[in-house]
Amino acid sequence: MSTAAPVLWQKNPALAWREIEDETVIISPQDSVMHELNNTGSFLWKNIDGEKSAAELAELLAANYEVTPDIALSDTQALLEEMSSRKLVVTVPATGGVTT
Repeated sequence: MSTAAPVLWQKNPALAWREIEDETVIISPQDSVMHELNNTGSFLWKNIDGEKSAAELAELLAANYEVTPDIALSDTQALLEEMSSRKLVVTVPATGGVTT
């Protein structure tokens, strides 16, 4: 029985973004929509690099903020799902290649 490879996350390469103090502003050029991330959302955004799973991102969040690992994972998964629904992030299977 084989185990599914972890899903890795990366920023949508079609987007433009800028860090302003502790927040990140993301512009979707296709529909001219601006998205703002708070401090923790910006922290996760900076660490979404196509090489980390939700669990790995949650570990970083728990290590850098006063939050339990379970809450960090729940919050990370919720944020990734929200960003994915807005096409801000895309998944990359561990074997390579971008999927949407």
